[in-house]
Amino acid sequence: MIRKINRIKNFGIFQNFTWNGLTDFKMKNLIYGWNYSGKTTLSKLFQNLEFKDKNKYFSGSEFDFASEKDNTTTSYTQNDLERFPYNVKVFNTNYIRRIFTFDEPNSDIQPISFYLGDPSGDLNKKIKKLLDYNQILENRTDLLNKKYVVEFNNYNKSNGKFTARAKEIRENYLDNKLDQNKLNKGIILNIANNVKNDLQQYILSETEKDKIKSEAIAENTFDSQKDDFSLSENLETLASEVKSILEDTAPKSISIPELDSDEALFNWVQTGIKLHDGETECKFCTKALPENRIDDLNSYYSKKLQEIQNAISNTQEKIKAEKEKLRITFFDKKRLGESFQEKFQNEVNFYNETVKKYIAQLTILETDLKRKTSNYFTNIPVTEIEKISLQNSLTEINKTVKAHNDWLGEFDKNKENALKKILNHYVAEYLTAENYNDKEAKKDKALGIIDQIKSIITNNKTDLLTLEADLKSNVKGQEELNDILEILLHRKDIRIEIVNDKFTLERSGHPASNLSEGEKSAIAFAYFLTELKALRNDDPPKLPNTIVFIDDPISSLDSNHIFQVRSLLQTFFKEENYAQLFISTHNFEFFSVMLDTNLFGAKNKDMNGNKRPLYFIKRNDNNTSDIKKLPLSFSSYKSEYVGLFHTIKEFNDLENKEDFTYLLILPNAVRRFLELYTLMKYPSDSEVDNRVKKVFNPEDKPTYNTKLLHWFSHQNQFEKVQQHDDKILQLDDVVKELLEFIKTKDELHWKGLNGE
Repeated sequence: MIRKINRIKNFGIFQNFTWNGLTDFKMKNLIYGWNYSGKTTLSKLFQNLEFKDKNKYFSGSEFDFASEKDNTTTSYTQNDLERFPYNVKVFNTNYIRRIFTFDEPNSDIQPISFYLGDPSGDLNKKIKKLLDYNQILENRTDLLNKKYVVEFNNYNKSNGKFTARAKEIRENYLDNKLDQNKLNKGIILNIANNVKNDLQQYILSETEKDKIKSEAIAENTFDSQKDDFSLSENLETLASEVKSILEDTAPKSISIPELDSDEALFNWVQTGIKLHDGETECKFCTKALPENRIDDLNSYYSKKLQEIQNAISNTQEKIKAEKEKLRITFFDKKRLGESFQEKFQNEVNFYNETVKKYIAQLTILETDLKRKTSNYFTNIPVTEIEKISLQNSLTEINKTVKAHNDWLGEFDKNKENALKKILNHYVAEYLTAENYNDKEAKKDKALGIIDQIKSIITNNKTDLLTLEADLKSNVKGQEELNDILEILLHRKDIRIEIVNDKFTLERSGHPASNLSEGEKSAIAFAYFLTELKALRNDDPPKLPNTIVFIDDPISSLDSNHIFQVRSLLQTFFKEENYAQLFISTHNFEFFSVMLDTNLFGAKNKDMNGNKRPLYFIKRNDNNTSDIKKLPLSFSSYKSEYVGLFHTIKEFNDLENKEDFTYLLILPNAVRRFLELYTLMKYPSDSEVDNRVKKVFNPEDKPTYNTKLLHWFSHQNQFEKVQQHDDKILQLDDVVKELLEFIKTKDELHWKGLNGE
């Protein structure tokens, strides 16, 4: 239930209301307030809860309810209405206008179905609306929704779009490598269902598409190839040997300038020494060899020189052998699968280019060795070379060949995967171009709407047949309405009858027209109570979770109907199978008889009026309203008039009048008392000003003051509001002189008011 209204801001006359310590609402609450105080505005606030619409009344307003459910209290603001845990039903003037169209020709009251869960009584309208809508769908070539269904079904129907797409892929894209059994509309549909949720994921780039396509249509005409190309690289080792040779030197014990300066001679003589071992004459010129010539030459060509020369020769052979082993013969790229050929050839080309660089470095080493042959006896600098490696290139070549060999080993599986990828691509590409997903979404939405409408129509047709076959539920509703109407109107001429499964209002057997405002209020209130009974009788019952707010149910009814309304309310709400009840009224007599029902607690058990859930809506002088605890004097008397008198007299008898609890409402209380007092004197005069002038003679002091109070209670100008405090200060004299007038001029009435 609702425990309190924490805050109301900018909601009509409730501009800035806060609960401010007011006693919490209880299960049953009675609210009293004079006309235009804000009762109906409060009921509209509850209608915002009923319709879960924060802007139904006073758009932009703010409010905050503290609601208790399952012993847990939660606050709900205007932004939390969807979470509000209770249903709400409100009876007020807006309810009367919303439910009925009394003044429209041929208007009907729709049936209330207690057993079919239709408490609002609009089943027949729903059926007609659905039937009309169904007819529209059928008459307009199944309208736009069915157009989507038909258009989408073109994809998978016989010889439809998927059939055409399958043929196009087989003939134009896959070179007829697949027959119709391996690619048809059914297979296209399966692929479409797999790829449609993320089309871009399956669409390949042009390069990737060509590669995958080749794999998909490839034939197995290949063999495994050698994938262990290798060699040992000795460039750095040879460079180190050359460096050692260039830095090595041969010793010379004697100097022979001719040999030092002539390389050819140097080499010729070194070779000739071996031919003249033990000889005494020269074999070239036959002349006698000079004494010690051979010994001198042997000293010149030392053993170290021979070692250096041998080292140069050996290294030169190594370099030559290194060059030879670099010339690897690779097989033709066409021995590999097409997807590997380009990469293989690029890597072979790169290897050959690297070999050229490698050989160039070997040539540099050969040149250095050549230089050393002219410089055996000196250390010469080595030429720096670039470190070149062929291993990475050979590794990449082997990887590519191995990939080919692996691919060949799983050729069938790879071909199957490639075919799947390329088909996914072609189908995804096609679905994208066709806006397939958008069309399917529209088709699904169309089917959902059609199925939903057909289901509702079917269900309501079944309900309609049930109603036509057995009108027990409507008869029940008819009986309930007529019983309540008879109680309210105290006559039987106005009745609810069933015509063509609709409730119609009749007066003396004829369609009713020109109803009075009181008759309209009575019928609407009867309808409202019947709705509540429907909620009570639902399976499961909905009333236990429903908050009921009833605003002035006797509005437009004369005083003869007050007790009938009280009886209906007392009977209905005596059984506490509802969530919470609020009743508000401006009619003090109705307020008084409702107190007698004990729905809101027994008076004799709460003499101070603190425990009973009785509230007062007070309109302030600044044109705003507040919710207050009902003044005790209002709930202590059977008559509003007597209660007002004792409130005024209580104020007059106080010594310190500034502490009077109801000081701020006293001007309105005095004005209301004057209205009722003068009305008893001159009931035929509707203007209170006129009655005041007739009751009080010009010489009487209250004349001035009553006019002042009349002016005060209708302050609506800014300059008058500014004088508020000044007028409050004048209340003491006004009340004193008014009571003095009644005591002296109307002594018998004075005694009656005081119970003497």
